[in-house]
Amino acid sequence: MLRHLAQNDSVRSDDCSRFAAGHRVHWIHAKKCRQEPGQAVEVLLTSGDVGDDGWVELRPAFDYAGDLPAVWTHAPGALRESLADHRGRVYWLARWHALKLVEGEGGDGGERDAGLVNVALQGGDLCEGGSVRGGDACESGPARGGTSR
Repeated sequence: MLRHLAQNDSVRSDDCSRFAAGHRVHWIHAKKCRQEPGQAVEVLLTSGDVGDDGWVELRPAFDYAGDLPAVWTHAPGALRESLADHRGRVYWLARWHALKLVEGEGGDGGERDAGLVNVALQGGDLCEGGSVRGGDACESGPARGGTSR
């Protein structure tokens, strides 16, 4: 089981209670990601792909997937730690701005959900380390230049 998973299997920081883009996963968001995932693109993602500023460069696992955006998370340390322990696949759910972590064989021979990460296409303040860095509240900041690869 991955660490830093909330009741709805989201990678999170214990220091943040916001459900905004790039922050914690709300239960309705998690439900929609499971029931209506849209196109799921498998990505190559390791803990080394998560920057200290929260930006994550998505790399498609297959050439036909095309260009993928850079995405942002409020808790890069928690995501890095979870990815370091993860031994399964990661999918980009563009419709819901989410990364879905899945593990090997489930009881029916298929994959099972291991975690869900709410990501944003705009950056903001990081919510790790006991206080919000850069401000009094986790607020969305300006978009990162060049979000496409």
